[in-house]
This record gives sequence, structure tokens and C-alpha cells, in this order.
Amino acid sequence: MKKNVYMVQANYLHGKSTYFPYAAGVLVASAKADDFICENYSFGEIFFLREDTDSVLARMENPAVVGFSNYLWNYEYNRLLATKLREKYPDCVIIFGGHHISENNDIAGECPFADYFIFGEGEEVFVKLLRTLAGDGDICDVPGIAYKKDGELHFTRKQCMSGTDYPSPYLTGVFDSILEKHKDLSFYAVIETSRGCPYKCRYCDWGNLDSPKVKFFPLEKIYAELEWLADHGIDGFGGADANFGIVKRDEEIIDRMVEIHNRTGHLRNFQTSYAKNSNDIVFSMTRKLNECGMNKGVTLSFQSLSREALDNVGRENIPIDNYKKLLGRYASEGIATYTELILGLPGETYDSFVSGLETLLCAGQHHAIYIHNCEYLPCAGMSDREYTEKYKIGVTKIPLNQPHREADEKDEVQEYSRIVTSTYSMSEEDWVKSNMFSFAVQSLHHGGLLPFFAIYLNREKGIEYTSFYSDFLDYINKNKDTLAYKVFSQTEKRLREVISDNASLTFTDSRFGNVIWPGEEYIFLNLVYDIDRFYKETLPFLSVYISDDMLSELLRFQRFILKKPYDRTSEEVFSYNLYEYYSAVYRNEEALLRKEENVCRVNVRRPFDTFSDYARFSVWYGRKEFGNLHLSATESVKTNK
Repeated sequence: MKKNVYMVQANYLHGKSTYFPYAAGVLVASAKADDFICENYSFGEIFFLREDTDSVLARMENPAVVGFSNYLWNYEYNRLLATKLREKYPDCVIIFGGHHISENNDIAGECPFADYFIFGEGEEVFVKLLRTLAGDGDICDVPGIAYKKDGELHFTRKQCMSGTDYPSPYLTGVFDSILEKHKDLSFYAVIETSRGCPYKCRYCDWGNLDSPKVKFFPLEKIYAELEWLADHGIDGFGGADANFGIVKRDEEIIDRMVEIHNRTGHLRNFQTSYAKNSNDIVFSMTRKLNECGMNKGVTLSFQSLSREALDNVGRENIPIDNYKKLLGRYASEGIATYTELILGLPGETYDSFVSGLETLLCAGQHHAIYIHNCEYLPCAGMSDREYTEKYKIGVTKIPLNQPHREADEKDEVQEYSRIVTSTYSMSEEDWVKSNMFSFAVQSLHHGGLLPFFAIYLNREKGIEYTSFYSDFLDYINKNKDTLAYKVFSQTEKRLREVISDNASLTFTDSRFGNVIWPGEEYIFLNLVYDIDRFYKETLPFLSVYISDDMLSELLRFQRFILKKPYDRTSEEVFSYNLYEYYSAVYRNEEALLRKEENVCRVNVRRPFDTFSDYARFSVWYGRKEFGNLHLSATESVKTNK
């Protein structure tokens, strides 16, 4: 009789959307391609939602083997389910793998129910392990695993996996039953065109695979998967590559994506991690995606601008002059860019962090900067004990730091993140201070509430961007009756609770829908919700820098261009060429401010009649594109005066 195999890769819902369980699917597809395994095993359901664990167990029929794919968002869920599985089916073989399973951790202590652990790539190992469990081979000959014997954990030899043409879960029908059973859900797909990363950044678990080089998967398979996605009506999809665009053939893949999109109308939104040092290939690819509306923004990442921090984590950035040219080049084509930073890298200080933000703003990054708190990942080089001790890395365990998922009070178990809240160069107090400053820049500048004032003062008065936002924080701290103080102090209180009580870094508010928000978006939404009060209370601060006439003009223009709920197409007359001026700034072109009367018209293409829709579609979905400003939807015509 065949033994029953089940797989678990639980994920959160994002509204009515979720991901295909790609990792589990690849393992199943690889196993089913082996005749010996098919003779000995029968594969059941892949459990991919965070369902009630008792309900999941009830649907397993005499399971002989259950494999769990583990990462930050499902590790505790998997542990709970596996504990119950062991109690109900004591003879079931339990396998734990995925990027959360590391030889550096006490996996035996954390997962006493597990029989086997798989490290790194799983396709070849999973097949060999299943064959061995069915009597073909010796367990010590299966590479890249740990197993329990005589009460101890034994590790087998490491081995680089050579495969580049693993069976596709899409093309082999692994996901067909999921689509048939869950017609009420929309699915986000993941495709791989390559695997591995040539870089060894210590904060990242991408470059920690035991592979000597990047492996490239067959184009024929990639093209067939893209056709499958379109045939099944999939619109959102992303690449699992670490450096998409690192080789020329990646542009051929983009050409095929665009052709399929134009022919079928599907594959509408593509996101991936582009090559670290953005190049002509990446620019050409993203331009093609942008022309047909498939682009969701291009990452121009730095992670840090501190030389000491970069040296400590093994990271190299593109020169800032090249970065500035790239910003202008992308902007001239109407392609949105965003820049990512990681707060908490060893070597970073509060002063170096603020200085880095000033550099990016002066270079012209006014669209979007994402500032992530450094995650202490089990499979990243940073988690090595010697490294942690050398750089005095302090780690705080908090509720899962994964914004934009749906808040679910019925969830059985809490997932956790481990974030870096101190290093030898940054105290916990400076970590709080740095986060507060990052929230100010992200919500007020890149959110779109005050950027026109900051840009005007920087270009016309020589006032540093970071001085402006630092002064704003000082102003609200002295004016505690303001809305801004209320919201910022609430987030500061939460940051201190993170350190003292392991509180969450994210926020919820029913006014903004059933969504978990990061701090900067939560601040922004609160200020927009009562925007009249915010600007009224901010006027005394702005009037210190700007004369009455120009202040009134800038304030009208700032409010006019900012996307807001309930906006409709409208016109206003301005005494200065503000639209022309700021459009040039956002394109990284020469900008001259002139007194010149003109009529501006905002064409609101998609009005939002509820605040929750505005929060979801403009603030969340739109942030990586052109954010919360109507600049791209505005026309300006000179008057005859």
C-alpha cells in the first residue's frame, strides 16, 4: 500500500489574495517525477492557508510523511501543527525545511517533534530522503540534512545541488486542484529564472546557499510557466531571483512577458529584485515593462551609506554620482524608483543614518525610500555567533513584522520577527531616535505631506532636508496639543515598548481597513484623515522659514497635488510656475522658479470614496510607483496675464 505524503506551506491572506505554495509545490513536482517514489507514495493536499490546525489534521488521512516549509510567517504555526500531528500520528515522519531552518539554531530543542531537517535547497534532497525512507539507500548518504538517532542529532555532509531543470509545479498540475478548490481567491505567483547570489551580504539569507555560483533555469521552462500563468488568469507575479537583470538573457524573458501580457491581458503586475548594481539591462527591461503598464517600481538600493557599516556586512553600493544619473534616467522615462535602507546594521550610527538620508534626498530620491529594520535571520551570516558577539548585536523578539497582511484575531498562534535594536555603534536609544526620524522622512516627504516645502527650502534657501524634518520633530515636541505630536508620540511610545515589552512594530486601525500598517504609513494615514487640522497646526512652523505670500502659494499647491480620499478633477490658478518647477525636480532636471501665473488641472483618474480604499490602493499599492502625489496626472497652462 502506498504511503500518504502531505505538504504544509501556510501563508497569510492579503484580503482575498494569497501566494501559491511555490516551495512545497517544487518539492512535490520533483518527487512525482521519480518512478520509485510514485510506486511507494501517494501525494495528498498541500496546506497553504493558516487554517485551524485541527481542521488541517482532520483532512489528513493516515499521513506517513508530512513536510513543512518554514519561514518567518509560518514557523510557529508549523510547530503547533507538527506538535498536534505527532500526538495524533506518532509514527508519522515529520520533515522541517526552508530558510528558517539553520544549523546555527537549536532546531532539535525548538522542534522535538521533527525527525528530519533539510538545510538549503530541497528538491534533490527531498527526493533522496523519500527514497531512503522507502528502503532505497542509507540515511547517512542523504546530503544536507540532520536526523535524530539514539537521542542525538546527526548532520550529514554538505553538498552543492547541481540541478537547473527541476519539474515545475505549474506545468505538472500540482496547483490545479488548489485553483479548482479556491475559486474565491486570487493567487500571486512566483517564478524562478535563476537561483543563488554572487554577493555575501551578512544580513541576507539569499547569498548563504552552499552554491559556488548563480544557476540559470532553462528558458523553455520559464516561457511555458509564463504561458500557464496567463492561461489561468494570473495577474500578479514576481521573480524569486536575487539579481534579475544580472545577465542579458533576462531581457529576453521580459520580452516574452510583455508579449504574453499584450496577447492575453494577464500578467499585469511584475515585481522582482533587480541586479544590485543597476545597469543598462535593468533600465531597458523596466522601460519595456513601464510602456505596457506592468512595472511596479524599480529598486535602487543602498541598505546603508555608512562606509563602516557596508564593510562590516560585506556590501558594495553604486557610486552616488551614478545613482543620481540613474534617478534622472528613470524619471525621464516616467519609471518610478524607490530606494531601500536597512536600519540597524553594525557600524551605522544615528548621525551616519541621517547623513545617508540627506545624501539620497540631495541626489533626487523624492519618490520613495523604504527603511526596514534589520531582521536577524537564522540562515543569514549575521546570525553566526562569533559575528553577533564581535559587533555586539542586540536582538529583540517581536510579533511578526510583516505589514499589509490581513489582521486576524482568530489566528491560533503568534509568529515572530527578531530585529536588531542595538549594535556596538548604535544604542537602543539611538535606534528609537533613528526610527522616529525615518518615520518623519517617509511619511512627510515621500508620503507627500511636506515635500514641496522641503524642496523649496533646500533649493532656494540652502536648508538641508534633514534639518527641516529634524526641526519639525522638535516643533511638535514643543507643541503637544498638535495632531502630529499625538501621532508621532504614539509611535515613539510603541518603539520603546518594542524594546521593553517586545511590542509590535506594526499598527492597525479600522478606519483604514483590516490591514496591518508599518509605522510610517500609519502616521501618514492619521495625518491625512484630519488634514485640515494638520496643515493649520503646521503653518506656524513653516512660517518661520517662508514669507506669507510664498507660504500661501506653496500650501495651496501642496494640498492641490496631494492625493486624498474623495478627490475629484479640479483646477486652481497659481502665481508661480510650481507645477513646472516641481516636475523638473522630480525628473532630476534643472528647475527654475519663476513668478508666472498659470492654471493647473488635476485629472483624477481613480477617485476613492472610502478611506479604506484610499489607504489600500493609493498608500499601500501606489507607494512603489509615484506615491501619493498627482504630479503625473496634472496639466499646467500659462494664463495671458
